[in-house]
Amino acid sequence: MSAKLDSSLDRVVVLLGAALILAVAVVLLTSSSDGSPAAAKPASAVARVDHVDIVDFKFAPDAISVAAGTTITWTNRDSAPHTATSGASASPDGTFDTDIIAEGQSKTVRLAKPGTFTYYCALHPFMHATVIVR
Repeated sequence: MSAKLDSSLDRVVVLLGAALILAVAVVLLTSSSDGSPAAAKPASAVARVDHVDIVDFKFAPDAISVAAGTTITWTNRDSAPHTATSGASASPDGTFDTDIIAEGQSKTVRLAKPGTFTYYCALHPFMHATVIVR
């Protein structure tokens, strides 16, 4: 009977250990860097970053939000050259243009004026995305 009790206690200890590890992982994944709870993000939230990757003929993320005066960097991680040109596909509006970004290269643009700016790749007009400057 003692062996059965030891075996049962071993299982309980293992299960409690696994539960503790899971709880710590959940806390770490849902906390900010200072340990405070992270704010919940809606699934459709606009990414708040200052860089965009170009990969698989897409801008990633396809929508970003930045503060006025932010410098945004586009990095071409694709096999073809691309641009980030403000305006609607094939209709540049003159707000910004990275010119051609070769494979592995980056270009930056500083956006000082608040607004919502659509942009596209002048070489592949089906590629488009948005920058929100607040």
